[in-house]
Amino acid sequence: MVFPMRCSRVLSLAGLLSLLLNFPAADAQPSPRFPDELQPLLLALKKARFRVLLEPPPIQGAYGATDGRRKTIWIAPISIDLGIVRQTLIHEAVHAVQSCPNGKLKPLGLEVPVSYKIDREISGLLYRGYAHSKFEIEREAFAMQGQPDAARFLIRALAQRCR
Repeated sequence: MVFPMRCSRVLSLAGLLSLLLNFPAADAQPSPRFPDELQPLLLALKKARFRVLLEPPPIQGAYGATDGRRKTIWIAPISIDLGIVRQTLIHEAVHAVQSCPNGKLKPLGLEVPVSYKIDREISGLLYRGYAHSKFEIEREAFAMQGQPDAARFLIRALAQRCR
C-alpha cells in the first residue's frame, strides 16, 4: 500500500523554539497514539521484545514495515488518520510472528478464510507490488488483517513462537 509523502507544514517561530527547547508549542497538535483496542497486541509484541514505533517506516510510501532481525515495527502515523491503523498493525504483527524465532520471515501455514473478491484483491496487490518470493508471507499478512479475531490469534502466536 502506498500513500503520497508530502511536507506542507511550516513551523512557526513558536514551533521552532519549542523544538529547540523541547517545550510543547501552544498550537501543537496532540501526538497520535494507538487506539485502546490495540493495546493488548502492543503489549504482547513488547513481551516478545519487539519495538513498535509510531513513525514513518524506512520504506518510502509504506504504511508499515517490520524488521524481524532488529525486532522493530514501524507504523506510519497517517494510518491512524486514515482509519487503517488496526489493519496495518495486524499486518506487521503477522510479519513479527513469521520472523520468530530467528529473525527470518517464514510462512506460518495459515489457512485464513477470505472471500473470492478479497482473495483477488490480495493477488492484485501481490503481483503489482511484491517479489514472487514474498507472496506467501504477504498473502498471510493481508488475509489476517481483515479477521475479527486476528489480535487474539497473534497474541497467542507471539507467546508460542517468540520466546
